[in-house]
Amino acid sequence: MNFPRTLSRRLALSSIRSRMLVIALLPALLAEFGMAAYFTTQTLATAENALHARAANAARHLAEALPYALISGDLARVDALLKTESANSQLAFARASDARGQMIAGTGDRLHAALPHAHYTQRSEIRLPAADFNDDPPYATDAAPVDSLLGHVEVGVSLDQIGAFKRDTLIHAALLMLVALTLTGALAWRLSNRLAGQLRHVGQVVGRLARHDLTVRTQLPPTGEVGTLATGVNNMAEALQAHRSELEQRIREATADLAAKKEMAERAHHAKTRFFAAASHDLRQPLHALSLFATALKARNHQTEALTLIENIEASTAAMTLLLNALLDISRLDAGAIEVHPVHFPLQKMLRELEQQFGAVAAEKRLRLRFRPCDIALYSDPLLIERILVNLIANAIRYTDDGGVLVACRRRGDMVRLSVIDSGRGIPPDQQESVFQEFVQLHNPARDRSKGLGLGLAIVSRLGRLLGHRIDLRSRPDHGSMFSIDVPCGDARLIQPPITAGAPEQIPADALVLLVDDESAILRGMAELFDNWNIDLVTAHSAAEAEQWLDGLARVPDIIVSDYRLPGDTDGIEVIVRLRQKYGPGIPAIVVTGDTAPDTILRISQAGFPLLHKPLRPAKLRALLTHLIQQARTPAVG
Repeated sequence: MNFPRTLSRRLALSSIRSRMLVIALLPALLAEFGMAAYFTTQTLATAENALHARAANAARHLAEALPYALISGDLARVDALLKTESANSQLAFARASDARGQMIAGTGDRLHAALPHAHYTQRSEIRLPAADFNDDPPYATDAAPVDSLLGHVEVGVSLDQIGAFKRDTLIHAALLMLVALTLTGALAWRLSNRLAGQLRHVGQVVGRLARHDLTVRTQLPPTGEVGTLATGVNNMAEALQAHRSELEQRIREATADLAAKKEMAERAHHAKTRFFAAASHDLRQPLHALSLFATALKARNHQTEALTLIENIEASTAAMTLLLNALLDISRLDAGAIEVHPVHFPLQKMLRELEQQFGAVAAEKRLRLRFRPCDIALYSDPLLIERILVNLIANAIRYTDDGGVLVACRRRGDMVRLSVIDSGRGIPPDQQESVFQEFVQLHNPARDRSKGLGLGLAIVSRLGRLLGHRIDLRSRPDHGSMFSIDVPCGDARLIQPPITAGAPEQIPADALVLLVDDESAILRGMAELFDNWNIDLVTAHSAAEAEQWLDGLARVPDIIVSDYRLPGDTDGIEVIVRLRQKYGPGIPAIVVTGDTAPDTILRISQAGFPLLHKPLRPAKLRALLTHLIQQARTPAVG
C-alpha cells in the first residue's frame, strides 16, 4: 500500500537531481560551447589569414626576383626561382607568364591549378623597377618611357591544408568541451547525489512520522537550507510526540472517567432493575392474594351491594395488574425472553378483529375509527404485530379529542407499511424521540391512569427492534400523528388454515394440585379458589412441607405449581426438580412469580417451565392447569 508514496518520493528526488544537473550543466555547456566556438573561429581565421599572407608574400617575392631573369631570357633561372619559392612557401603551384599571358615557366600541380576552387591563388605583376629602367644609360632616351610590365606571376596554396587544420582544430575543441563537460557533470552529480540523499533521508523521516512513528529524528547537521529543514522536521516531530502524549493522557483520563461513569450507570441500572423486581414482587404478592380473595368472595356472595364493592375492588386490582403487566412486558423484552415465530398470515382478518375490539371505545369518545381494506398477506409474528397495532390504536384514540383514527396499509416493494393516523394533538419535533421512552406522557402531567401508563410506545419500540421492523413517526402539533411499521410481504399460498377449537376441557375430578408458596395469604386465597372449583389442592410453604403432606396422603400430584422466589437459597425451579426426582420426572409444573427482573424471566424460560405472573387471572390459571393435566394423562401416539 506504500508503493505509490515511495514511487512519488523517488520521482520527486529524481526530479530534484535532474534539475540540479540541468542547472549545473547548462550554463557550463553554454559557456564552454561559446568559448570553444570563439577560440576555434579565431584560430581558423588566423590560419586562413596566414595562408593568404603566405601566398601574397610568395607572389610578391617572385615578382621582385623574376624581372632580371626575364629580361636576360634566362628561363632556367626563372624555373629555378619558381621551384625554390614553391618549396619554401609550400605552394601548390607557381607559374610565370609574359605580358601577353603566355606561360613562360611553371611548377606544381597543373591539374589543380586549373581548379581555382581547390586553391587560394595570388597573382602579381612582374615589372622592371622604374629607377633601374630610366637610369640605365643604354636605355635612356628622351622619348616616352617604355612600358615596364614584363609579365605576371601566379601562385596557389592548396585549401586542403586549411581544411585539415580546421578538422583538427574542431576535434581538439570537441575533446576539450567533452572533458570539461565530464568534469562539470561529475561534480554536479556528486553534489546532487549529496543533496538528494539528504532530502531522501528527510523524506523517510517524514514518512515514518506519517506512519505514527514519532520517535524518529533526522541525523543531518543543522547547517544550510537542508539542515534548517531537517531541524524543522525534528522540532515538528517533538511537538507531535508531546501532543500525542498529551492526547493519550487525556484519552486515558477520559476512558477511565467513562469507565467509572459506565460502571456507575450499570450499577444504577442493576439497582433500578433489582428495585423494580423487588417492588414488583412485593406489590404482586398482596395483589395476587387480594385478587384471589375477591374472586372467592364474589363466588360466595350474591348481594347487590356487596357485588358492587367487589367489582370496585376487582377494577382497582385490574388497574394495578395492567401497570405491573406492562412492566413485565418491558422486562421480558429486555431479557430476550420473548421469541419470534414468523408465519404467513392474512392482514385483513387481524384488522377486522381490531375493529371489533376498539369500535366501542372510539364510539364512546365520539371518534370515527376507520380501517381501510388490506387484502394482503404478511410474513411476521402475528401476535407481536397485533400487540404493536393494539398499542398504537389505543394510544391514538386516547390522545385524539376530535376527528378520528385511520388504520391503513400501503405496499412498498417487498414491504407493507401499516400506518395508524390520528387527528389528535400531535407531538412537537423535539419530543418525538422521547415518547418511545418509558413513562413519558406529554399530555398527562397529572398521571391520570385513564390516559395510560406511558409504556405503550416503549413496548412498540422494543417489539419493532425484536422483529427487525422499522417504526416511523411523523407528527405536527395540533394536526395529528402517524405511526408506521414496515412489515415484509407474505405469500397467501403459505397461510395455514386456523385450527378448529374443540370442546373446552375440564380438570379431572380426581386431579390433585400441589401449590408451594411462602405467603400464607396466597395459600389461603388459592385454597378458597380451588374449593369453589371443587379441585383437590395441597398447599405448602416449602418442598419439605410438600413432601410431608404428599407422603401423609400417599398420593402423587398431577401438577406442581410453585412460586419462584422462596425463602433461603431455594427457588421454584429447584423445588420442582426435587419433587420430580421423588414423585416422577413426568409431572407437569408451572412457575408463578411476581418478579419482573430480566435475568429471572430468562432463567425460567431456559428451564422450560410455563410461566405465570402474579396477580394471576383465575381463568388463565384454570385453563393452563386443565391443558397440562389432560396432556399428561393422554397417552402418547406412536
